[in-house]
This record gives sequence, C-alpha cells and structure tokens, in this order.
Amino acid sequence: MRRLARAAGYAWKRCRRSLRGQRDPAAFAACQARLRELHRAEARHELAVVYVDECRFSRQAPVPYAWQRRGQSPATLPAVRGSGGHSVLGFWQAHAPNQPLQAYVRAGARTADLFVLAVTDFVQSLACPTVLVLDNASIHRAHVVRACHAEWAAKGLTLLFLPPYSPELNHIALLWHRCKHYWVRPEDYQSDHTLLQRLEHVLNRIGKNYTVTFA
Repeated sequence: MRRLARAAGYAWKRCRRSLRGQRDPAAFAACQARLRELHRAEARHELAVVYVDECRFSRQAPVPYAWQRRGQSPATLPAVRGSGGHSVLGFWQAHAPNQPLQAYVRAGARTADLFVLAVTDFVQSLACPTVLVLDNASIHRAHVVRACHAEWAAKGLTLLFLPPYSPELNHIALLWHRCKHYWVRPEDYQSDHTLLQRLEHVLNRIGKNYTVTFA
C-alpha cells in the first residue's frame, strides 16, 4: 500500500488544522496594524500588551497525518478539541524583555467563572495600563465575563478582542507551540503525573530558560 501510494505521487505527512479561509482579511489586517501600534507604545513604556489564551496538554496525539500528493499544500482539517489532560490559562507579555508569564493550571477544561477568577487575580498585579489581547472563545464572551469589564477597566485593564478565526494574531499561540513541540519532551508523556511535572517546570522558567524571539 505504501509503495503504491508513493508511486502515485503521494507522501505521508502532517495535515494542517486551519481557520484562515473563514476570516475577514480586512479585519485581520486592521487588527494586525493596531497591535503593531500598541507594541510601539509598549516599547515607550506607556502600557503593557498581554496575550491570554488557554492551551490543553494531554497524552492524546494532537497531530494528524495522512497520505497527500507531493508538492501540494498540506491537507486542512477542522480545528477540533478532545477532552482530558491539563488546561493552562496563560497571561503572557510576549514583547517584554523578560517575557513574564502568569499561568493557571488545572485538570480538564476551564469555565467562564474560572476565567473571571483568573483575570481578577491577574489585575491585582498590574503595574501600568494593560491591554489584554484575547480571542472570541465562548468563555471570553460570557455574560459573567462582560459583567466584570467595568471593574477591570477601573484597575487599568482594557480588553482587545481579535477578529474571528485569527489565531496567528494571538502571540501566546507561538509560546504554546514551543511548549508542546520542543520544551515538553516525548518522555514527559509517560503519565499524566510526569506530564504535569514537566509542564510546571517549563512554565515556571518562561522568560529565563525558555524564551521566544520575534522578528
């Protein structure tokens, strides 16, 4: 079978999960420009830009492979989630010199109520006006979250929602990619316990032993 597929011009390679075809290019470009403007203000020490997102780490294989014709773009599949594992909610100042990360780890999925608790805890440590960049996940748009916007704003936190289907604009996605594919090692997936141990080890050293360079 493998020999026949290769003879027909196919190769066994990774499929890509992508939402690019569903987004609004104009809204994407406008938000991209807005983020560049915010980072220039951040470089002048006028404010902080913090990216927030949840990432699930589990022993379930996350990367699908399939036979695909050589020379063509990788096949795309719907971006779906499984269950279980460890959920990490991270607040990351990606473009600060030491890239500080504030992370909350728990088993299973995170709810809107837990998101509110995490943001409320995060705002207690704000040292300057802060823009929190986040996607349109249902827990970010829930009524219980919207009810806290004014309270957070009074403490110096402004929320900036990304356009739908624009994960590339959330820079913390790159941090999660590095964690999953480089910093959490294959042997760390032996059990849920070893995975959690390694995950906490890495998260506690972001900005010191583990850094991300932006062009």
